[in-house]
Amino acid sequence: MLGLLIASLFNPFARADEAFGSPGQAPVRGPAAKSFLGTAVGSSSRVYFTGYRGIVSEVYYPVLDTPESVDLQFLVSDAGKTFVDEEKRQAYSASQSDSRTMSWLASTGNAGHNWQISKRIFTDPSHDALVQRVTFTALNGRTVGDFNLYLLFKPYLDNAGSGNSAQTVATAGGYALAASHNSRASALLASLQWKVVNGQSMVSNGFVGHSDGWTDLIGSGDNAMNWSYSSATNGNVAQMGWLDLGDPAAASVSFDVVLGFGASQGDALNTAAASLDSDLTAAQQQYDNGWHNYAAGLSGQGGLADDRYYLAAMTLKTMQDKSNGAMVAGIGTPWGETQGDANQGGYHLVWPRDLFKFANALYTAGDSASATTVVGYLFNTLQQTSNCGTAEYNAAGCAAGYSRIGRFPQNAWVSGWPYWQGTQMDEQAMPILLAWRLGPAVSNPLWPKIKLTADYIVATGPWSYQERWEENSGYSPSTIAAEIAGLVAAADIARNNGDDASAGRYLSAADYWQENVAAWTYTSSGSFGNGSYYLRINPAARAGAGADRASFAPQSGPDTPQTLTIKNGGGSHDARRVVDGGFLELVRMGVKSANDPTIANTIGVFDSVLGQSLALPGAPALPANAWFRYNFDGYGEHNDGNDFDGSGAGRLWPIFTAERGIYEIARQRAGSAGQPYFATLRLLATPEGMLPEQVWSNSATLPDGWAVTTPAGYQAGAPTKSMAPLNWAMGEYISLLASIHAGRIVDIPQVVCARYHNCAAAPNAGEAPVSISVNAATQWGQQVYITGNARALGNWNTDLGLPVDPANYPLWQNSVNLPAGQRIAYKYYRKNADGSVSWENLSGNRSMATPASGGLSLNDQVSW
Repeated sequence: MLGLLIASLFNPFARADEAFGSPGQAPVRGPAAKSFLGTAVGSSSRVYFTGYRGIVSEVYYPVLDTPESVDLQFLVSDAGKTFVDEEKRQAYSASQSDSRTMSWLASTGNAGHNWQISKRIFTDPSHDALVQRVTFTALNGRTVGDFNLYLLFKPYLDNAGSGNSAQTVATAGGYALAASHNSRASALLASLQWKVVNGQSMVSNGFVGHSDGWTDLIGSGDNAMNWSYSSATNGNVAQMGWLDLGDPAAASVSFDVVLGFGASQGDALNTAAASLDSDLTAAQQQYDNGWHNYAAGLSGQGGLADDRYYLAAMTLKTMQDKSNGAMVAGIGTPWGETQGDANQGGYHLVWPRDLFKFANALYTAGDSASATTVVGYLFNTLQQTSNCGTAEYNAAGCAAGYSRIGRFPQNAWVSGWPYWQGTQMDEQAMPILLAWRLGPAVSNPLWPKIKLTADYIVATGPWSYQERWEENSGYSPSTIAAEIAGLVAAADIARNNGDDASAGRYLSAADYWQENVAAWTYTSSGSFGNGSYYLRINPAARAGAGADRASFAPQSGPDTPQTLTIKNGGGSHDARRVVDGGFLELVRMGVKSANDPTIANTIGVFDSVLGQSLALPGAPALPANAWFRYNFDGYGEHNDGNDFDGSGAGRLWPIFTAERGIYEIARQRAGSAGQPYFATLRLLATPEGMLPEQVWSNSATLPDGWAVTTPAGYQAGAPTKSMAPLNWAMGEYISLLASIHAGRIVDIPQVVCARYHNCAAAPNAGEAPVSISVNAATQWGQQVYITGNARALGNWNTDLGLPVDPANYPLWQNSVNLPAGQRIAYKYYRKNADGSVSWENLSGNRSMATPASGGLSLNDQVSW
């Protein structure tokens, strides 16, 4: 193929026949269960590939939200044409070519039919092209002359299976299979020649289900390639070529297949030809070296990092778009084989919540550059800058749908253009938290934009149009946890930028929400456990539209009988009968102690109602090791195994095994407490190491008759067909392992947990740790604070003062780091239920002398 040039871009094939059967069957997407994926890291190549059962499935170009194919596989026939084997239906294996790269070795075959195919799969770092280096081997004394080998390709260009056009194009070296749709084009070339029969090169284009190659070989029943159509225009198309294997006496043959992409057919053909003509051995080495260098820069977590950890980090890095740093939730469409063009987004969209979770994990893994790029994307591309529309899904005349200044859309294309219109308040807070974690060098320049989002949270929260499962409005523990943490982080950034007024507003709201999250979402009249636990969500509306305390409260409390209508066919239930694991975010975000009584009570309910003990080989003994999202969840396959179609039965999510392990580390204050959950999490992965969205559960009937069944042919603990990998789950693998190493929640926002006495921040140089304990009697709804003439105490600003924790009432306690070797004036005050302030009954101020080294303990008594 050296020097391959396009002889005549639109030169018709010898048979200028248009295929019959236009426009073909309705197109469907590729399977969501991926056995491999990758891209050329650190390269300008804009191709991202996935695989299913050992074959290339969806390939994305030029951005991660736009699939361009469904599958690229071989069909194998014997020379006598007594059978045809479809490659993806055969036994397969897939593994990384080494544990620190995202090039893959895939093997497929049928021992009974005496053939095997081995492939090394990667993208060309110098071209927008996917490369497969293939060896076809005849087994058991057979030779390649005993077989016919066909290459089948299904374009799905510009994120659509319909409207594609396919054409055979003559080149200087033979023929290429080219396809186009809108401003996307593909070209398929092989280093082998195509088989020639009766002077005709055996390549063809057809409409799926009517004149495509699969139908020609298998559907026709004669196991023979009879069609060689030169084009198939404007439909659901597929392309096939019969490869000439050369010497029929050979036991094997090796060759290359390149799939190139471009904005036009000419671009795609030139790209594919340039890649095929290049030194592919050198390209492969360059590809692998890029990943080796990336992996070498990651944290080894004190020697605990295993190969799955590196796979998780490299998978997440693969999911970062090279155009602007965006990261998609998953590279595919759940239950893709029963989803068509109407489901444009799938999971290959940006969700700010998911993005926070796994960008945060990459930062934990030592990849600060990717996380920094994500923060820039969030605030410079995704954040909205105008007000338009009356409400979510009521935005007539708004080109991009509903928007508010400072708001992040529910999800969006990589470009930042919104997809769905909902507002999820945790997604407003999490970008702030990521910016804060990366430090002042990242957050300070973004302060004007961070302020817009923080202002939006105060004006809109704590109520959310949707909680983290994107289904219901109301007061969600997980959402409120993120909002509180985001506001505390925003206040810290505000103070770093000299805006104490904004910081005071944010802390005033955050403190009030922290004091009341249980009053708003924790029932004492439930029917599980001892009757006291956090609800999945209190579906009440917000009491008012202002930013005052009365407006923040719900119209109905968590003990009020309220009906919660669950999406996806889950039915309507008393809200007190629906629980989930969202309350764990209160601990993860630093808002509540792991040993807070409300948390401890809910853990028992969470485990007993939603937990299962899967019998996994070698799994540590745990009362429960996997959990459902919530009871009555309809987001999953039907109990008979049919794909989710708007209703179904949700199964177990591996992310909860990680979340539960991280909680145990916090509760027991030991990294070893997370080990059993980590060991279990490893067992919930695919054979290739990908953590899925869901795994099959034990068949069971949960409270109120909610039945979940794992049908015949599936195994409890094995991935369902929803999505694998789920990037959120891959990120949690990193976060759990890193928390085991750290002996604490590694990504807990220190500024939040320190404020609410759930951790002690390490003092900086020149600071002394001060332990505060004050005996003070209060009435319900009052909160005690300390302030003084130090920045950490708020400099006498009662909105910036430090709250003290009433867990051991009447003792109120906290800790703070203050300038060492100084005399500091301070005083206690309380905020009343209406937000007004009452100072302690003391003439003058108190005084402390912080030591030059070591710490100080305050033991005070307050009267009002």
